[in-house]
Amino acid sequence: MQTPFSFRVGHLELMVFSDGHQSLSPAHPMIGPYEQPSQVHHSLRALLLPTDVLQLDLNILLVRHQDRLILIDAGLGQEDTTSGLLPASLAAAGIPATSITDIVLTHAHTDHTGGLLHPDGPLVFPNAIVHLSQTEYDHWMQDQPDFSASPLNIAPTMQTGLTTRIPQILRAIQPQLQLAAPRATLYDCIRLIPAPGHTSGHSMVEIFSGEETLLHSADLLHAAVLLQHPEWGMFYDMDFEQAAQTRESFLREAANSGRMTMTYHLPWPGVGKIIRGDKGFKWEPVTPCGK
Repeated sequence: MQTPFSFRVGHLELMVFSDGHQSLSPAHPMIGPYEQPSQVHHSLRALLLPTDVLQLDLNILLVRHQDRLILIDAGLGQEDTTSGLLPASLAAAGIPATSITDIVLTHAHTDHTGGLLHPDGPLVFPNAIVHLSQTEYDHWMQDQPDFSASPLNIAPTMQTGLTTRIPQILRAIQPQLQLAAPRATLYDCIRLIPAPGHTSGHSMVEIFSGEETLLHSADLLHAAVLLQHPEWGMFYDMDFEQAAQTRESFLREAANSGRMTMTYHLPWPGVGKIIRGDKGFKWEPVTPCGK
């Protein structure tokens, strides 16, 4: 079991846990669905990444603020055999699931919400308030979400998986659920920042204490190759063009500011900085040994 990566933002104690990973095969068209396979494969190989599978780490941030223990997303949980490590990882660090007070969801895809429920239905974090943007909730709870701007438009089976499972999860957590305004501030240490495209209500999360910040970019970067080709996007982007614009804007801002960022799917712990490279941008990771 991976030891959590601990660091501070001002007076806040932060820890990154792993829920395991998710594998999507093959890497193309999961990445760059509208690009030529050979071009995507060439770029993946140049970064020493496989072409047969897209492996997505599941990096879960815990924020300790006064008497609150706040998770950013809940992982994939038992929805897959390669995930579901979060509760045991928390317990090993002396943090029982019952002590989590809040969960802030960046969006409702199952690799972020599946970890809210045990396979037989009970809540994994029974005492937690779950915060989700009203926009995101409304999108998935409507009768027929619009996939016309997404690569998913040609994959009805994948659509059905989303439009069936996500509402099931959201209905199951209704007693815990608290819907938030698009730019809500929570507990004087967390801000939601709309980052639409991947989903309608997809949000980045800014963790702040005094002048220090960490920007959690959620699902804007599913693989390092998107740093060089932010326009390539990924198959699950609900509004493909909007997601590309949001991604490029985030990368420019993060590189210009030099601020510390976090990603949900890049290799654990997913904490580092975006810097400009010879081509596009590069990821400069913080290692578990320190900053």
